Amino acid sequence: MESFVIHIPSKKANLVKALLKELGVTLKALDPNLEDCNKNHVPNEETIKAMTEVKEWKGVKFATASDLFASIK
Repeated sequence: MESFVIHIPSKKANLVKALLKELGVTLKALDPNLEDCNKNHVPNEETIKAMTEVKEWKGVKFATASDLFASIK
């Protein structure tokens, strides 16, 4: 199952909901307090370090996906 978060102008929300219902798409309302969660998120020091390593092509490299998964068991 795939999930999408889409922002719809309030005046078009009922139209989009009706269309999705007609198509058989299941809707789930999000908590409005979490709406901007991703926009305001500040990564911690460990995450920033990991992202920097990836950008600089540093870190552990694996020849295959199997090798990667074996390393985290």
